[in-house]
Amino acid sequence: MMKHLLVSTTLSFAFLFAQDANLNQRSAGPIRWADGAPNATYEMKNDTKIEGLKTDDVQIYISLADLKETEYNRVWVQVYNHSKAPVAVDPQSAILINEKDKTIRAEVADKAANSVQKYGEAKSQELASAHCSNMIATQCQPTPSQAQVAKQVAAYSAQQAQWIKENALLQKALAPGQDTQGYIVFKKEKKKANYILKLTVGTETFEFPVTAENKAPSFAD
Repeated sequence: MMKHLLVSTTLSFAFLFAQDANLNQRSAGPIRWADGAPNATYEMKNDTKIEGLKTDDVQIYISLADLKETEYNRVWVQVYNHSKAPVAVDPQSAILINEKDKTIRAEVADKAANSVQKYGEAKSQELASAHCSNMIATQCQPTPSQAQVAKQVAAYSAQQAQWIKENALLQKALAPGQDTQGYIVFKKEKKKANYILKLTVGTETFEFPVTAENKAPSFAD
């Protein structure tokens, strides 16, 4: 009788331990960057703050910067797979959460690039006809300087649009020992703000505190 009781008690404890372990595994929350934490790194490079986090399986670095003369911010991401199995990298899983808990989702690269180019073309046309004082045959013509600025705006916007397409972080399954890097773009808000960047790699979710100046294009006015 005592022997059966001991066996039953041992099995009960084993079952409860397994339940606790499974519960802990399921309830594991996001891995958040914190200054001074043993799994966190920090460095300044070209006036840009680069934050890093490391787990047994993944090492990830990020930095946020202005995508100049556009309505977007860019986030550089580099991921290393140190595990023995492939890990999924999906840029569309990335979000920014501001201090009011508003969520800003990552933009599809091609869509953002087209938006940048169209915005530049519209502003170029607007600048070419702005403040026109030279009337020829009842039609308003831009001055040479206005025409030059308009061309520069269109050309720069096209250049930025192409940059987004060529440097976008791609969705992929990252093989063991491999790394990947690229940029994710987010629509700017109207003023400077602090955010939490949230990005899932494989089965792990990483969170980084970031700040964006959210500068409007200088030719927006």
